[in-house]
Amino acid sequence: MTLIEKILDQQGPLMSNELSSLVEKSEKISYNTASQRVARSKKILKIKGYFTSNLSLCYLEKHVNDETLFESLSIAMFKNGKKYWYTLNAIELHGGIINQKFLECYTNYPIIALKGHLPFKKVIEKFIKSDILNYNSEYYYISPKLKRINLNTLTYKTIEAIKENILTDFGTLNKNIGLISYNTAETYAEYGKFRWAFKGVSNITGLMQGTKPGFVLADILIGTSINEKDVSFFIEKIKHIQSFNNASRIIPFLIVDDLSKEALTALKFHGIAIGFIKELFGQKYAETLKELISVLNNAGASLKFAPEKYLDLIKELKKYNEGLANNIRGALFEFVVGHIHSLDSNSSIDLGREIYENNSRHEMDVLAVYSDKIVIAECKAKRSKIDLKTIDKWLGVKIPAFKKWIEKQETWKKKKIEFEYWSTGSFTDDALEKLEYISSTVSKYKVSFFKPDDIRNKALIMENKKLKEALDDFFLKVKI
Repeated sequence: MTLIEKILDQQGPLMSNELSSLVEKSEKISYNTASQRVARSKKILKIKGYFTSNLSLCYLEKHVNDETLFESLSIAMFKNGKKYWYTLNAIELHGGIINQKFLECYTNYPIIALKGHLPFKKVIEKFIKSDILNYNSEYYYISPKLKRINLNTLTYKTIEAIKENILTDFGTLNKNIGLISYNTAETYAEYGKFRWAFKGVSNITGLMQGTKPGFVLADILIGTSINEKDVSFFIEKIKHIQSFNNASRIIPFLIVDDLSKEALTALKFHGIAIGFIKELFGQKYAETLKELISVLNNAGASLKFAPEKYLDLIKELKKYNEGLANNIRGALFEFVVGHIHSLDSNSSIDLGREIYENNSRHEMDVLAVYSDKIVIAECKAKRSKIDLKTIDKWLGVKIPAFKKWIEKQETWKKKKIEFEYWSTGSFTDDALEKLEYISSTVSKYKVSFFKPDDIRNKALIMENKKLKEALDDFFLKVKI
């Protein structure tokens, strides 16, 4: 092992100038000579092109395995390449996965060419080319090269749906009090060449400049701890658009469920309105959302220790925001199936887990691990019937990927494998025919499927009044 490798082995990932200084002191050579040794070393790995003064982050392969690389890269970018740091912080803030429309809001890069600024498209292309981020046509992920994490798409996608509902309600509120003009509310809109979660045109006195209207602009951060550095993207976006010649007058909002005292102070210092959900829409609604997010973040534990909590939340959501309840019906149905599987005291439940297998990402709606078997359930809470094309994809793409992944888990090798498909809208005739054929002929694993009556019967067997009511009134209710 060379001296450079030994230093990185002991210290962890280091910026090239820091590593060069340590080599200089240890070898008692000039800094330039030490810097050349670091630059020419073939024994270490480097991340280049994101830092000032042509610096690079130096690391060893072991740092990928012990998961210190991502944190080191984030710190290095914050200190030496902050214009790139916004990307890493946004994606880390959201559990390692983020939709493009939200990433455009959170990263402080213009989406339309702006002199003196790197555009969003160029920055993201660079991250993907460097294999720091992966992309699947809609979502960005932290590359396994940097951080190996178990992505939970159930949590992220549900929180995303909650955000969209809040933005719609925020627009309605602004329209109703006359702060923005009728029919001008937009979500994920462009203003000043940047992306905003919300934009509305305002003709309020004080915002108008002659005949030139003002604007209400907003972004939203919920479901995570928010510190001072996490709100800097919004502060910087506001600074940029206010620096333009003849800039319109604006009211900037950052919509949050909670944030640190330091973040609150920073926003107020820069004249930004903080839209606390409890102040905008009421304490009870805010508490219901907070409990829902908590349940989502701890789905398996919640189903084990408070299995009916999600059923209470369904009732609360229907009371305070039925539109949101309907928008997240799919996620809530995964809790129903997970609830049924959690009855066995020896089982462990995981919802929304995503794996990478067969060169693609695959989401497991419900993963139930029993003492003698592994069950992976597909859950669809749609009104319409599941067609043959969907079933063929499940049988031909998803099941092979899941089976291959299960077989790699050392502790599961002797367990039986079962795959289930639960549909509140039932199946088309040809889809049912295919499922019946597969379930009766496949021997290497078990395939089961559940239609509305089957699901209702499961609840009856459980003798759970709340679950039966939720199924009848919310999931299996026939639309007239």
